[in-house]
Amino acid sequence: MSTVTVAYIFERYPVLTQTFLRRELIGLSRSGLRLEVHSMFSSRRVSARQVEKLPDSIRILYFRWWHAAKLVIALPRELLRDPKLLRDGWRLWRRHRFANRENFWATVWAIIFSFCQAPKFRRSKPDILHGVRATGPATAAALLSRLCGIPFSFGAHAYDIYRHGGDAFLEPKLRAAQFAHTTTAAAEDYLRKRAGGNGTNIILARRGLESLPPKMERNAIDRPIVLLSVGRLVPKKGHVHQIAACALLKAWKIPFKARIIGEGPSRTELRRAIVEAGLEDRVILWGALSAETIEKAYYEADIFWHTGVVDAEGDRDGLPNVIPEAMAHGLPVIASNLPANTEAVTDGVNGFVVDATNAEQLAGAVKRLAQDPALRKKFGENGRQWVEENFLISRNAEILAGAFVAAKMVPK
Repeated sequence: MSTVTVAYIFERYPVLTQTFLRRELIGLSRSGLRLEVHSMFSSRRVSARQVEKLPDSIRILYFRWWHAAKLVIALPRELLRDPKLLRDGWRLWRRHRFANRENFWATVWAIIFSFCQAPKFRRSKPDILHGVRATGPATAAALLSRLCGIPFSFGAHAYDIYRHGGDAFLEPKLRAAQFAHTTTAAAEDYLRKRAGGNGTNIILARRGLESLPPKMERNAIDRPIVLLSVGRLVPKKGHVHQIAACALLKAWKIPFKARIIGEGPSRTELRRAIVEAGLEDRVILWGALSAETIEKAYYEADIFWHTGVVDAEGDRDGLPNVIPEAMAHGLPVIASNLPANTEAVTDGVNGFVVDATNAEQLAGAVKRLAQDPALRKKFGENGRQWVEENFLISRNAEILAGAFVAAKMVPK
């Protein structure tokens, strides 16, 4: 396994919300793979306190915007090497339609990146190229695969396969790839349907934590119950439903404090909803925080809730990593009834599964847990056990590592 080199292609690295990918890279490195990280864009400024560094053994290589000037020479060079490239590309371009501008420009940049970087990949010759998402990174991996004769695979999870129907070239990439990696059974089933039953290899390997955090006894008898939510402030996270439920909890005279960690375009809307409901002293928007501060927030909380929904663009979460993280900290979880959530949260066993858009049902689940410390403890213990059995990177990275080794040994 130590002889296998995998070139991971990111749209941008690092990103604060991609801690799970850092863990994946570390897990694969510990499994014996040699890894390179190729970022198609320069990294935005992310402080060392917010994102931990990768091990020194994993190289990070950036494609700067001015490198695109090489396209003047790179494009004719690659077309001379592969005269059918333009014809085949045009056929694909005509057959598949972009549902949004973001996908269009991500594809354009992936093409520019691939043409300009092809000589470097031919020289370094990794054993397999891996796009971390089914959008631009997978397109770059697929095109580089053809240009350099290197097999490729890609990750396909939630945003990149559901929003606006997913990437425009998802089906041809599924057919051409050695495998597609996903992290939920719901996404695995969806991808098999999109592939059209053509034998595409779909690898289900969940994300995972590096280790379990220390256990902690919680006691909310003499203070308000603390509710915690962690996630970007975007419509698919359903934070507006949390605020509606909090208004009911206040009316029912349930003592509570709600903390929402995350940043995003919905902040103004959420702030307005909090003020209109008279919840300024109960619900706090904490913004984006460091990993250490979020860790502390898990220990200070009594209940974790995740109210994910399908938004107007069809986007939704897979299994949000924050749910297993909360379970690892021994927190009972209230989760919306999206299919991927129910792969971790079993109603009445380690949490409650509810219709997140139903404020009364959501608030009712909080009320029941708030009034029953023994039930909170039971759910917390069961949730931690699920994480130990299903969500440690030391186990799940081995599955993905095995897929990379097999991809090298059996060319498609």
